[in-house]
Amino acid sequence: MGSIDKNLDYLKDRIQADQRLSAFHVSLLAALIFASENSGLTHPFQVSRSKLMRSSKIYSTSTYHKCIGELQAFGYIFYSPSYNPFLGSRVSWNSEDQAVLSCNLS
Repeated sequence: MGSIDKNLDYLKDRIQADQRLSAFHVSLLAALIFASENSGLTHPFQVSRSKLMRSSKIYSTSTYHKCIGELQAFGYIFYSPSYNPFLGSRVSWNSEDQAVLSCNLS
């Protein structure tokens, strides 16, 4: 449990320090962490917009696209959209977050 607490403390501190993030960004980050865990912490991992929106409780596609783009611009993630509904988009954590978040989060 200690490494999970350490990882969550790191993420909490980073989120609290970043004044650019809204509740939508934080919710989407949480959904991305869950998606990463569900993929077995592979890097990169595949996501679907509909599942992320449902998990993050974001109901507007424009808000979702704005937030995922900003998370990439802010350096939290690398996002490679897929326009094929069967494949899903690819997301990876930036190298700093990858080292922390893949460290026994599951």
